[in-house]
Amino acid sequence: MFNLLKMHVGLVKYLIVEIPKRKTLKELIYFLRDVGKQYCKVNLKLYKDLFLVLDPEYKKQKKEFEKNNQAKQDVINALKLLKYSRDKMKAAGISRQRIRRFFLDLSRDEDALNKLVDDLMKEVQ
Repeated sequence: MFNLLKMHVGLVKYLIVEIPKRKTLKELIYFLRDVGKQYCKVNLKLYKDLFLVLDPEYKKQKKEFEKNNQAKQDVINALKLLKYSRDKMKAAGISRQRIRRFFLDLSRDEDALNKLVDDLMKEVQ
């Protein structure tokens, strides 16, 4: 609702500034026609969004979509942390076999994983 009010206030301000710039009646008519077309498009979009927000099925789908996006973002962040730790180990000169063994042991030991994540978070901050 606030967007609708904000749009109308903006439209009035725009018209107050732009109408005096039109020299002829023909220019004014074309200008008002174009503004009217754009106004209708924006109005339809706002009402469509309003009806979608009120639709319970849409709310349910949106919540599920956001949940999936959050899970995806969590996985991406975890992969970034693991890649960062691998790169730090490579820079320290640790062999590929030892890094691999480290990650295998890490997957089995939850305390080691928590310690690694805590150390990385401290280093990043």
